[in-house]
Amino acid sequence: MKTLTAFLVLILLSAPGAQAADISQTAVMAPVTTINGAVPPGALLPLQNTATMLDTVDAEDKRLFITMGTRKAGTRVGIHVHKHGGHTCVLSGEITDFVEGREPMKWPAGTCYYMPPGVPMSAANLGTVDALLIDTFNLPRGEDYITILEPGYPGYAAGVSK
Repeated sequence: MKTLTAFLVLILLSAPGAQAADISQTAVMAPVTTINGAVPPGALLPLQNTATMLDTVDAEDKRLFITMGTRKAGTRVGIHVHKHGGHTCVLSGEITDFVEGREPMKWPAGTCYYMPPGVPMSAANLGTVDALLIDTFNLPRGEDYITILEPGYPGYAAGVSK
């Protein structure tokens, strides 16, 4: 457990080298249905079997939110943004990450990836086995960790944050 905790702390302290344009600062965002001009593959479905691992306030008065869930084979999250970025660790299976302005990236079990702030993205399980994920967000208290941009996805409400 100490190793996992230290690993998560290292993830939280990492920073991206480059970031795309931040569109999350607008009050209400327009619907988005494509990433890099194409609809990402996979059926729209929220994470399943979700559990909050940690939801606390750290020493800098920021919310530390860590959740675990299953991305079912053949599904993806709706296109969304994270105003403050975040990290996903793939514990089993494989995830393909679609981020505006970047080539799709595959993340197998045992790897983690950074979700840049304010950039439209989606993540899909294009494999045949379910993928177990841990998502980590460190954000100001009272701020939402995700804003769904894609109509038809549960939680979409014309760019309203969660």
